[in-house]
Amino acid sequence: MTLDIKKLDRTVPIPLYFQLKSIILKEIKNGNFPVGSSIPTENELHETFHISRTTVRQAINELRQEGWLYRESTKGTFVTKPKQKETLIRSSEPFNQQILRTGQVPRTEVGELKVIQAPEELAKTLQIDVGDKVIYMMRRRFADEIPIVLMQNYLPYEICKFILEHDFTVESLYEVLSTKEETKVCNVNRRVEALKASSEEAELLNIKIKNPILCFTSVAQNTDKQVVETSVMSYRGDMTVFEVNVSEE
Repeated sequence: MTLDIKKLDRTVPIPLYFQLKSIILKEIKNGNFPVGSSIPTENELHETFHISRTTVRQAINELRQEGWLYRESTKGTFVTKPKQKETLIRSSEPFNQQILRTGQVPRTEVGELKVIQAPEELAKTLQIDVGDKVIYMMRRRFADEIPIVLMQNYLPYEICKFILEHDFTVESLYEVLSTKEETKVCNVNRRVEALKASSEEAELLNIKIKNPILCFTSVAQNTDKQVVETSVMSYRGDMTVFEVNVSEE
């Protein structure tokens, strides 16, 4: 697929590289260059638009830096999807709201929702006895039908069993927990690690084994410091950017 022949406007005070970048980006957003397709080579763009290779290279490099393109040595330059910007680190805003703000369509798939018995380490984290009932939920969350994150939640059954009546393909877990005072989340401690995807994570996130993932381990407490939930969230490293805002008072 090639770009429509368009002339750059040399009479306006807009850099030629920026004009070329805008033309390519418009074609990507219009679907003329779908994700995974290649764009014309630097030489083809140079000949089509009659501009220097340096100007072409600057336009392409900016699109790569912004996440619209990626380059494979000897193969060419291809279209990709910009990384998602998540605010999970600084807020507990529901996933759907985060994705909707990016202009994409969110979807949640519940893979498992069942009651299990707590092994030793999980019991210790949830502050319950070994063998006590625990609710386990596994979900995949999508943006424009691309799996972004694998979420595994563990909740003490005795105080959280009411959640089994809810539909988490459309409801937020924390919003459901907030409907009761004893399960309302007031404090969350999160730890993040950069890991390599396991075979299960790779399959569920549609990535290759050992691809990078960002793994968040969270422990949520109510106002009485009682643990109401712990989770492991595995985000695709190739499509997710996290922002942390730090302010000094």
